[in-house]
Formats: sequence, C-alpha cells, structure tokens
Amino acid sequence: MLSLATFAIGLWVITSPKTLAYVLERAGPLKDLFPEEVLTVQLGVGIAMLSIFFVFISVMGLYGSINCSTFLLFMYAALVLLLMLLECAVFFYFTSNAEKKGVQASDGALGHTLRLALRCCDNVSDSMPWSCCGTKNCSREISFSKNCKDAMSDWLHHYGTIVYGSLIASHVILSSCSLLRRANSASRAHT
Repeated sequence: MLSLATFAIGLWVITSPKTLAYVLERAGPLKDLFPEEVLTVQLGVGIAMLSIFFVFISVMGLYGSINCSTFLLFMYAALVLLLMLLECAVFFYFTSNAEKKGVQASDGALGHTLRLALRCCDNVSDSMPWSCCGTKNCSREISFSKNCKDAMSDWLHHYGTIVYGSLIASHVILSSCSLLRRANSASRAHT
C-alpha cells in the first residue's frame, strides 16, 4: 500500500507540481523542506519508477508464496538481499560524504533536515538559514551551537551499527521467510 501511495505522489509531482507545492505550503514545515523548484518531472518519474519496482518485488513474493513457486520465491529472496546491499551502500555513501564535509548551504532540503534533526549549525555568518534556529528569524545568538560535522560524526558513531544491523536483520528475515517457504514447497512437491 505504501508503494502505491508513493506512486500516486510521484504521478502528482509529474502532472501538477504546483498543486503539490500548494498542499505542502499549507502543511507547515514541509514547505521549507520541499520547495517548488525541487518538485520536478525527473523527481516524479524517479519516485514513480521506484514505487513500481517495489510493487513488482512485493507482488512477486506474494504470488510465489500463494502458488508455492520456488523460482519466484528464490528471485524474491535474491532481490530483497540485493536491496539490502543497495540500501547499505547508499547509507554509507551519504553518511561518509556528510561526515567529511558537514552540512553545506547547497544541500537544500537535506541540509535543513539534518540541521533540525541534529540541532546543529555550520553557518557562522550574519545571514543564518532558518534551520539553524528552528525559527524564521534566525540569528547567531539563538542558533544551535553544535557544529554539524561533529554532530553527524557523533550520531554515526553512536547509531551507525544499529542502522546497519537493523537493515541487515530485516532483510535477512524477509529473505529467510521466502527461502523457507520455497524449501517447504519443494519438499511437498517431492512427496
């Protein structure tokens, strides 16, 4: 269901980004994280394609489970494990990049999100981004005092293993369930 809702949002970005920007503007803090210039056709197509891919994988696992298809269950397990590797690689890429450079002004919505989540600020100039304070009228006196590079490094050292472990555990459980179902259906076929 989540993939279908994501697909609908992707179609919404493709067909009418101005109305989505209007809805996000009315939603409060989301308007600053998703400005209208971010809502492009390329983003909508990417979101729609990813959601179709996830629906395809889910349907393959469901159909393989219902019909006891060993091939579909094996493909489902393999794709889930490949997705785990991809998620770990993407997480590692973004976190190592952010840990090296900190949060830059060019990071846009991701930079605002990181500053708010980590309660940090790298900007020491007079014009501070709103996310350095969490309010619209941000100044150096009321901004977060922690450096974002240090905050990101602390967060990764504290939670990195937990994130990787939970990614691996959830995907191994999903793959194991489909492989057990595959083994069970194969043993029934031989009896």
